[in-house]
Amino acid sequence: STWDQAKMEAKGAADAFFNKRKQSEDTKKTIADPIKKPKTENEGNDPANPVRLYCDGVFDLFHFGHARLLESCKKFFKYTTLVVGVTSDAETKKEKGYPVMNEFERAETIKHCKWADEVICPCPWIPSVAFLKEHKINYICHDPAPYKCGALDDAYGEVKMAGMFLATKRTEGVSTSDLIVRILKDYDEYVWRNLQKKYPPKELGISEEYALYIKPVSYTHLRAHETLRYLVCRLLLEKKKH
Repeated sequence: STWDQAKMEAKGAADAFFNKRKQSEDTKKTIADPIKKPKTENEGNDPANPVRLYCDGVFDLFHFGHARLLESCKKFFKYTTLVVGVTSDAETKKEKGYPVMNEFERAETIKHCKWADEVICPCPWIPSVAFLKEHKINYICHDPAPYKCGALDDAYGEVKMAGMFLATKRTEGVSTSDLIVRILKDYDEYVWRNLQKKYPPKELGISEEYALYIKPVSYTHLRAHETLRYLVCRLLLEKKKH
């Protein structure tokens, strides 16, 4: 009958709706938590066969947050070989911004950290399963939060889905960006500090006039002894403005 046919159509539409909704929820769950748990139960107990772990980063202005990260990676297993990847200057500038230290300096710093066993520089910005297998690496260690890069929602998505990912924790309260902000915030203090250490103004990126004029707040007590020079420099700067 027409009534039965209508009920069948309504039931089919309802089933289709709920199936589509379930698929959507499953997809969201996969995107939100794509990490497959690795099999680590019996690994790392044989000193003749240590687990090879990989941790990558820029490691600019190396600080204790970096050191803690490498320490935690090294201690994932009883016997671990930690391979650390250091990004190139070119890719760092392109993807993250201008580094203070160049790639040679950053790699040398990591080589002198006791937790690192091997260093790869430059390393790929986006690590692949093929790269890990090439270097006989068992797992990559990184913060579990998705790391968006270009069109990719997560640069570590491939290795996560392959079960070759171990999650690390970030050290709150310290980062390279925080250190740079400290310097920028107290710019005059650090310029004056280096002028006192006999750095030429040209190396500090300032003019001779500005070098004579600059006095951070913490050094205002010196102005009483340099009033004449201060006034002359102030006049020169004002003249340049007009």
